[in-house]
Amino acid sequence: MNKASLNNPGMSYRPVPFWSWNEKLTCEELRWQVREMHRVGLGGFFMHARGGLQTEYLSDEWMACVEACIDEAKKLGMNAWLYDENGWPSGFGGGLVNGLGVDYQQKYLRFEVIDASEAAGKANTIAYYSADGAQFLGRELPSTTKGQVLRAYYEINRYYVDNLDAKVVAEFIRVTHQHYYETLPPEYRDHLKGIFTDEPQLSRNGLLWSFVLEEEYKREYGRDLIAELPMLSRELPGYEAMRIRFWRLCAKLFTENFMHQIRDWCDAHGWWLTGHHVLEETCQSQLSSNGSIMAQYRYYHIPGIDHLCRSLPHPVMMTQVASTAAQFGQKQILTESFALSGWNCNFTGQRWIYNTQLAHGVNFLCQHLQGYSLRGLRKRDYPSSNFYHQPWWKDYAVVNDHFSRVGMLLAEGKYSPEVLVVHPLSSVWMQYDGNERKDGLNYYSEELRKLTSSLDALQVGHHYADELIAESIGSVSDKRLVLGECSYGIAVIPAVMNLSRTIYDLLVAFKAKGGRLCRVENTRHPGVFLIDGEAASADELAWYKALPAYATAEEAASAVANLLPDRVKVLEGGAPSTQVVSTWRDIELEGKPGRFHYLASNKYLEDSELVISLPKTGKYVDVIDPLTGDFKKLVGVTTAGDRLEFNAHLGACGSLMLFVSDTQLGAEECDINALFAKNVVKTIGSTMALAESTDNLLTLDRCRYRVDGGDWDATDVIQLQSRLVLLKRDADLEMEFEFHAGEDYDATSDLYLVVETPERFQFTLNGIGFPAVDTGYAFDKSFRKLLLPKKTVRPGRNVIVMRIRYHQPQWLYDSLEAAKKFETEYNKLTFETEMESVYLMGDFTVRHVGMVEALPRSATRYCGSFELGASRVGTQIEGSDLLGAGHPFFAGVAKLATSVELTADEVSKISLLRFSPLGANSWRVIVNGADAGTCFWSPYAVNVAGLLKAGLNTIEFELTQSLRNMLGPHHLQEGESYAVHTMSFNREANFVGRGAPPYNEGYCFVQVGIDQIQLG
Repeated sequence: MNKASLNNPGMSYRPVPFWSWNEKLTCEELRWQVREMHRVGLGGFFMHARGGLQTEYLSDEWMACVEACIDEAKKLGMNAWLYDENGWPSGFGGGLVNGLGVDYQQKYLRFEVIDASEAAGKANTIAYYSADGAQFLGRELPSTTKGQVLRAYYEINRYYVDNLDAKVVAEFIRVTHQHYYETLPPEYRDHLKGIFTDEPQLSRNGLLWSFVLEEEYKREYGRDLIAELPMLSRELPGYEAMRIRFWRLCAKLFTENFMHQIRDWCDAHGWWLTGHHVLEETCQSQLSSNGSIMAQYRYYHIPGIDHLCRSLPHPVMMTQVASTAAQFGQKQILTESFALSGWNCNFTGQRWIYNTQLAHGVNFLCQHLQGYSLRGLRKRDYPSSNFYHQPWWKDYAVVNDHFSRVGMLLAEGKYSPEVLVVHPLSSVWMQYDGNERKDGLNYYSEELRKLTSSLDALQVGHHYADELIAESIGSVSDKRLVLGECSYGIAVIPAVMNLSRTIYDLLVAFKAKGGRLCRVENTRHPGVFLIDGEAASADELAWYKALPAYATAEEAASAVANLLPDRVKVLEGGAPSTQVVSTWRDIELEGKPGRFHYLASNKYLEDSELVISLPKTGKYVDVIDPLTGDFKKLVGVTTAGDRLEFNAHLGACGSLMLFVSDTQLGAEECDINALFAKNVVKTIGSTMALAESTDNLLTLDRCRYRVDGGDWDATDVIQLQSRLVLLKRDADLEMEFEFHAGEDYDATSDLYLVVETPERFQFTLNGIGFPAVDTGYAFDKSFRKLLLPKKTVRPGRNVIVMRIRYHQPQWLYDSLEAAKKFETEYNKLTFETEMESVYLMGDFTVRHVGMVEALPRSATRYCGSFELGASRVGTQIEGSDLLGAGHPFFAGVAKLATSVELTADEVSKISLLRFSPLGANSWRVIVNGADAGTCFWSPYAVNVAGLLKAGLNTIEFELTQSLRNMLGPHHLQEGESYAVHTMSFNREANFVGRGAPPYNEGYCFVQVGIDQIQLG
């Protein structure tokens, strides 16, 4: 790998977002959006049918859109990917597969104790048993049976499919994959990179059933599944082994019949398979949904995970997928990230969420989401939408380039961790009775997390040994336990009750050959040790008990770390840092072999003072600049024996890219701590001029309304949509939006009303009708700007009236009933008419009258009223509080300006300008007309050496905001949320009965501004 590839990583390493096709599509608009993605450094796109779509899925019109996008991608060298479903979860073919009948539909296993007199002949019965389940009575209930019996039966979910059945998956392939392949012209299908499968699953509703299970169980084990079935829910003699057999079979069938079958098809047709499953994080969550998640990953070309919300990803989830990928030689690992993170998850938040995944080897980013449109419900589709409508879109290449560089180095380097941890899933298999909240079930998941987190904190790289995977690729060679392309010299057994026979035999052979092996004590079920659910023999138990044992996962991790003197060490406050994770790769850069180290901070808001010690795999340490890919010579490195040590001030959400080799590749020196220097020569106050600003906003999200000329009512606009849908009929709707203007508001200035689908409405302002003349769009092309009549706004109360004939087609009402049943239907809902908030836009301020409440997460709640006031552009404001300066709903770019008088002596002592940021995404600093740089994350400092002068200096800060304060959610009782979902905006249950979270009448905003400006 050379410098050129680091400066400009290839398309295959660049992020590929979920591109939500959620509207009436046009080829022209699609091509424009592809070009926009290319402009900001994205490597391709997943063409994802999603809720709001108004172009028929898989129709000729749909296929023409797909062709147009592939053609545009081909011109630009980008990778075009398909998505295999209309909505999600994958497998139902938009309804075509499950529409074939009960054989194809998802089924759940259920038990009930019922009186024999009521039991006979009930539909969907599998078999009958004695009331305690111990005696099999037959598939038909004997006529002589009296009293209570246990009935096993299945429930049918007609909205999803049976992914254990090979013929069901074959039909899914036929109606989706094969349809694309046969319909697309060869020049387009050959350019396609591959196809994404999203959350295929077995059950998210307890125990599962399939018509193929009985025969497959007999074939696999030579046993009668029906006779043993009650053991799945009752602790009958032998239930431990039976449950392990059952779930092992389910995992195997899902792997072979779904994953392997689709992988084989993709291989035969030249496409790659990527995507992710569902509920991957814990043992119990993955059990009924996947059987065993690691077994599913092996047949992806690029396996993936899904991380939701603004939070750190689960360490077990990342380690599971990284282990399988390494063992099967898969170079890239996908993550679908940033869903539910909210409109204010800026570059810092994205970096925080993704950095820790990179440090676990997850190296291929799929951003959730990029909406073709934000019209209607689309803007609440698990936001944010990271697309052209964001004010920070112009800067997006910064993070895309950075993520691409790290991902490329991780993909192309070689990594061989020494430590293997046995995955405890079978211990949970045998305890699971259909209740994921069963007391104690979480113990084994939590013990695995503790061990993984403890090893991470000590910078001990490790993989997991999955029991199913070990069956096919496990062996022992010399002193090493081998799983596919990886081998390990140390193995750790976490707290378990059970090991598979395969894993047990491998561990015995491994230890006998001289491998190092230890275990963690089981405090939940002390002394219990089974093999495949059967009690271990005396010799097996003795062998297990003789292993070096540690009372806690933390103690075991520490003991393992002590066996690895050549690991990376990171100290914070003199102790191992628990907030830094790292990984490494052996790789050749610029023709020089060396080791690439990647270290990332898990701290979202705080910096870290660290001492970093690297094994001396070379003489020199270079820093790879994350923004350019350039090599720079790291200063301050000392040699201590066989280690290289240096101090590092790592910013919040920060990371380091280091290369250790025998050749110094960087000519320019780099002091990674320089921008964190604390000397202060001059402090600048936060009172500044608002020099420039894009148009300000006032969100009108409440209205009075009446239907068919009836009585007036008032509500949030989003609830109006739900209320109208529940009428299940057409209606004449009249809405009144009220706003107030102060005496100082300039009624002669241009004032715009931003409305979605304005062509459907009739408008009046203060009783005067005006035409819906479209003057362009604001942010998103569905937000249309209408110029309001001049001099019509008056001091005090103003009223905008909007009238529309509300209509939904009958199929929508039918779909709503289905959407109450299962997520496949909810995830593809599309409305013809949607009622949404409107926005005033122009050169004004928004004054607030009422109480102001400080909230956590740098948020503020305004309780009271708002009114339009005179513009503040060109006047002095408090720069640390853009909200209080009249911009609470602002979404755009604002420039703040100040000046400072300096002496020549002061100028000679100043090299840095530092500041404390509030709320915005990026801060561009301009000193005396010269661009000093833009800050997106810590350190919030720029080098100003040579830009200052003796006398008066002008300093400007250009703040770029997100859509958060415009779009909300504004009324959550919790304030700023790090888990924003479709219901976070509601105050009442929605049209399918989904409940709303606690509501507050006030308006929550994130703070925006700049403070603590220092020159030093």
